[in-house]
Amino acid sequence: MKKLVLKISLIILFAGALFINTSNAQPINIGGGLVIGTSYPHFGVKVNGTYGMDFLLENLSASAAFTFFIPATPASTTYSRWAIDIDGHYKFYTLNKFDFYALAGINIAQYSTKYEWNDFLGNTHVDKTSGTKPGVNAGAGALFGISDNIKAFGEFKYIMGRYDQAEITLGVLFAL
Repeated sequence: MKKLVLKISLIILFAGALFINTSNAQPINIGGGLVIGTSYPHFGVKVNGTYGMDFLLENLSASAAFTFFIPATPASTTYSRWAIDIDGHYKFYTLNKFDFYALAGINIAQYSTKYEWNDFLGNTHVDKTSGTKPGVNAGAGALFGISDNIKAFGEFKYIMGRYDQAEITLGVLFAL
């Protein structure tokens, strides 16, 4: 019973913090997009949100994202992966409706592979591996203001860690 009360209290506290921050007029955007990466699997779907942090530094925002890569099976190996990114964005240039920013942050990636093979007797064997590893990322992006509440974005980042890869993301953000 005490654990349930603690969980409910934490959820209420978290929800209250969100409403307090929104009432202070910090811009919050939620959206997603499509991802193309250089490692298997190559294609994914990203859900992300950004939070304006002008109270710390002008032109600074934070971003959190979850990317699910669509499993790929070239030959007899199946690759699966998902990743969580927490980035800082610093807007360094504005031109008409475009905002250009640099980004840096951390990445946590989880992968799994499944390799099926037959021995000389015709028996099928399956080898599985999986793991979760942290990494860091750096890159740049651009926002295009479609309207006051909708922005298109594109970004390029390189993730350095156990699962190095470059990613290009194209998507849309909606203001809350």
